[in-house]
Amino acid sequence: MKLAEGLLLRADLMKKIEHLQHRIRPVLIVSDDKKPQEDPDKILAQLRKTIQDLESLVIRINKTNNETSIDGEGTLMEALAKRDALKMLSERLRNIRYAAQVDNSGDANLKTTIDIKKLQSEIDQTGRAFREIDSKIQEKNWLTELKD
Repeated sequence: MKLAEGLLLRADLMKKIEHLQHRIRPVLIVSDDKKPQEDPDKILAQLRKTIQDLESLVIRINKTNNETSIDGEGTLMEALAKRDALKMLSERLRNIRYAAQVDNSGDANLKTTIDIKKLQSEIDQTGRAFREIDSKIQEKNWLTELKD
């Protein structure tokens, strides 16, 4: 299985766990004269099994991320951390730019305390770096076999 397929399976397992959690709620308590629509023990068994499957898969994904290199970026795990940091920086810089522009609208006595053009340039550069590293990660995900 490719790493990208493992990541998709991880998302599916997480959705299944959430679904099982929702399925069990209505059958936990019933009136004395009623029988639950589903057997809560069977749902619990499915939940336990799905969580065990998720645990095994996450271990394989993490092992693969730690042992797979990306040219110029270190390991896949390091590239993922860098991508997350770039995304966070980009979002925060956009929020700052927006706040500096919105808070100064309408009052002639107010001025921006930061260089908006310089900030925009950094936003553009950060976005470009994010897209470049994300492309490398996605490519590696589809080319790399998931480790056992």
